[in-house]
Amino acid sequence: MGDHGDSAPAGVVELREDVPLKAGAGGGAWCAGGPRLIALSFAVLSAAITLALLAQIYSGDYELVPHGVVSSSAAECSRAGTDALKAGGRALDAAAAAALCLAVVAPHRTSLDAGGSMLYWEYRKSRSQLPSLAEWGGAGGPGDGGGGRPPRLLVALAALHAQAGALPWRDVVKPALLLARKGFVVSAGLAAAERAAGVPSAAAGARYNAPALADYLQAIQNKTSKELSEEWRAWNGNISFVAGGARWSEAGGRRVWAGGARAALAVDAITAALQAADQDDAVHRAVDVLRSARPAAAGGAAGGAASGLAVVDSSDTYLALVTGTSVPFGSGPLVAGGWRQDQPARPLDLAPALIADARLCGTRYVVGAESSAALVQVAAALVAGGGGPRGVELSVERARLALAADGGVLPEPGAPPPAPPAAPLNATPPFAAVNVVQQRGDALLSWADSRGGGLASRF
Repeated sequence: MGDHGDSAPAGVVELREDVPLKAGAGGGAWCAGGPRLIALSFAVLSAAITLALLAQIYSGDYELVPHGVVSSSAAECSRAGTDALKAGGRALDAAAAAALCLAVVAPHRTSLDAGGSMLYWEYRKSRSQLPSLAEWGGAGGPGDGGGGRPPRLLVALAALHAQAGALPWRDVVKPALLLARKGFVVSAGLAAAERAAGVPSAAAGARYNAPALADYLQAIQNKTSKELSEEWRAWNGNISFVAGGARWSEAGGRRVWAGGARAALAVDAITAALQAADQDDAVHRAVDVLRSARPAAAGGAAGGAASGLAVVDSSDTYLALVTGTSVPFGSGPLVAGGWRQDQPARPLDLAPALIADARLCGTRYVVGAESSAALVQVAAALVAGGGGPRGVELSVERARLALAADGGVLPEPGAPPPAPPAAPLNATPPFAAVNVVQQRGDALLSWADSRGGGLASRF
C-alpha cells in the first residue's frame, strides 16, 4: 500500500492508508463541543493559531483544507474519486467517477451494465434522516435480452447524479473516458480472469485500451445527467432509491445498515458479532450465522462478480457502493458501444454496509464488500477492536471464509480465521475484497483490501 502524493496539486497532501487523516475545516467544528468548550475557548484558539502557522510553514495548508477519501480496488479509480472531491464534488460525484472507472479497468468484476446496491447517508442530518438505499439490476430487470437498452450502471448513475451530484456530468465521466481512450495497466486479477474465461488475454502489466468503449463514453459525456435520465426514462423504473429502506439493526451501542440480496443475513451476522466479548469471538459468531443460514433465507443462491467502494466527503456524507455482474465480464452479448450486456439469472451478492456508534460523533465505518460473507467477517473484526490504522488493516486483511452457493462455507487458503494471515498479505483471487473507510470524531482513515489489488486515496 502506498500513496498518491506525486499526483496531488499544490497545497494538498495525501497520506498512506495506515496514517489517520487529520481533521480539516470541512468537519472539525461540527463534532466539537461539550461543557468545557467555553472555558477552554481562548486556550484552544491560541493553540490552533500556533499549530496552523507551524503547519503552513512546514507542510503547506494541510490542516486547513477540506478532507475526503475514496477506497476502491483500483488505485486510479480511488484517485478519480478524490479528484472529484477536490474539484468541489460531493460523495455521489466521487462514487460515480470511481464506479465508471472500475467498469473500464476491472471488467471482470463490474461493467457499464452492472447491477448495484448503494447506501447513502448525510451524517450531519443523522438526528432526522436515516441512510437511503438505492438498488438496480439483478435478475429479471426490464429490457433483459434486448439489444437496444442502455447499460444499467449508466442509467442508475445518471439518475442518481441528477438528484445528488454537484459536479458537471462530463467531469464525472472524464476519468473513465481517458482511461478507455489512452489505455490503462492490466492488473494481475484481470489477466488471471481473462485466462480463466478463455478470452483473449493481456499479460499483467501490459497496457490496454478500449476505443469503442471510449467512443460510447464520449457520446454520453456530451449530455447532462438530467438529459440522460429523461432519455432513459423507460429504464429508470428499475432503480429504487428509498430513504430508510436499508435493512438495519442495533446492538452493543452500534447501529448497522446493509444492502443487497443478503442484507438481512448480513445484518443478523453483524448484530451477533456486536454482542461478542472480543475480536475472535465476534468473527466466530458471524461465521456461525453464515453456517446456519439456508440459501433461501440468505436471498437465494446469490453470487456473481463484484467491485465495492467506500466514500466519505468533506460534508460527512457516507456512501458505500457495490456493483457487479452475474459472471466475470458479463453473461450477455457485446454491443456496438463496446460494453457487454449482463443477464443475471439469480440475485447478485452485493454487500454495502454502514456501521455507526449510537452516540453522535462516535466511530463510523463505511464498507464496500464484494460478498456478504466477506462483509460480515470484516465487520465483525472491525467492531470488536479494529480501531486505529493497524487495527483496520488487520481486520480487512485477516484470512476469512467464502459462502458457497449451497449455504456452506469454504476456507480461504492461508491461516484459518480468526488468526491473522502470515506475511505476505493473502491476495487470493477470486476471494472477495472489502474496502473500508473509518471516521472517528473527525479523523479519517481507510484501507483497500489486498485481495482486490486496490489503494485508497485521501487528501
